[in-house]
Amino acid sequence: MRFSATFLTLLATALPVAAVSPAAVAPAGATHRVELRAAQGAPLPYTLEVPGDWEVRQVAGYPGLWIGPADAKPPEDPRLIWVRGSRIDLAEPDKVVANIKANDAQHPEWSAPRVEAREIGGVRCVLVQMDSGEGDKARSSLTLKVPFQKVSVDFVASAPRAEFPRMLPAYEKILLSVRPVAAAGGPKK
Repeated sequence: MRFSATFLTLLATALPVAAVSPAAVAPAGATHRVELRAAQGAPLPYTLEVPGDWEVRQVAGYPGLWIGPADAKPPEDPRLIWVRGSRIDLAEPDKVVANIKANDAQHPEWSAPRVEAREIGGVRCVLVQMDSGEGDKARSSLTLKVPFQKVSVDFVASAPRAEFPRMLPAYEKILLSVRPVAAAGGPKK
């Protein structure tokens, strides 16, 4: 597998180019844990905690699942969390981190100021913050890559770079709430 080509392809699809004036990312109040299920097929083996008025949905013309308020429109609304498949194998998260860092040094069109392997809900994952674009196209994203079969699932939060620092605490709270579904059928806490 040639990591840099695959990674750049994934980066290009993960960062929407449209920028909007963002509303609050995660309103205060009640939260609930959501199951990740597409209209067809088995549910993904992960859940996450989101604000009480958020929902999981598929949107025609856009791959994956979108999680956010009912009025949020993919792909540009920074209140959305995008859940999508990735071809990156997470059998060895530390190697994925090393590859991202090596590619960062070779690609001036993007940077990854934060890349770390960490355990979340008993699962070894990779957390990546990426910056790309310039001017009004400048965006930052926070992606949690979790293992799924022999590849991975990405949970992606993205915002215009100027708004990203304000939104980062809410993004971290939501992404770091990802938990595997327990064998007994309920979410692990």
